[in-house]
Amino acid sequence: MQDTFDLKDEALLKASGALTGGIGGLADTCGSMIGATLVLGSVCGRGRQDGEEGMPKLGKSVRQAADFFIWFKGETGTVNCREIITRHGNGTFYNFGDPEQGKAAREAGVFDKCVALVQNNAAEAAEILWDELYAGE
Repeated sequence: MQDTFDLKDEALLKASGALTGGIGGLADTCGSMIGATLVLGSVCGRGRQDGEEGMPKLGKSVRQAADFFIWFKGETGTVNCREIITRHGNGTFYNFGDPEQGKAAREAGVFDKCVALVQNNAAEAAEILWDELYAGE
């Protein structure tokens, strides 16, 4: 998405890393779902310089976030990282913060499934952005 939409926001990239593993590795809300939503807002949302004229941008980014959230929940059945990891682990939850469990998760293919989920999320968010920015051209 960074190349497609010329996103060079180092601060956003750094901040989104803290979402890994369901917000700081705590296996709560899926970090890739939140990260994709942040990208949607960073491209089409309201900025400081927009003032009141930016309210339509805020509305647009809220709608995009809702669309993405509904899509994500439809794809995964949940937004909870713990539930997603457990599904990826065929009923076993792996605590990525524990080195032994992290190794077991890698061996079980859980990390690969999470990477695929992140890629799928990025593709969907990119499609939403593309439609919003280039529809009708």
